[in-house]
Amino acid sequence: MNRDHDDHGAAPAPLAGVWHDLRDAALWARVIRVAREDLAYFKCLFESYEGVALIRTVETLPDGGVIIAILATSDFRGETDAILADVARYGAPAFAVAALPAVCTEDWFLSTWVRDAGDA
Repeated sequence: MNRDHDDHGAAPAPLAGVWHDLRDAALWARVIRVAREDLAYFKCLFESYEGVALIRTVETLPDGGVIIAILATSDFRGETDAILADVARYGAPAFAVAALPAVCTEDWFLSTWVRDAGDA
């Protein structure tokens, strides 16, 4: 899905959003808000592209929304942005750029995985 132009020859508009450097993990996080029923769509979309990105649920909201982090290496940030731009261009499912919640310190993602792996 490495498109430089859409079907009409125009370059896709850049998708506003902030990447957060998770230095110790050599990963970058980008945060979006999606409907709870669309969580599996985004997880499958990104994780089906071998090595592009992982999805981590950050927060489940009372209104049915979910805040998710897209975790990617620096090599795949552009590809991740292109995938999100395609989803935005076609309008389904809907998502919105979100702020990284305060609970997500740089090592929060990995410390949670280490804790979960230790429970197994």
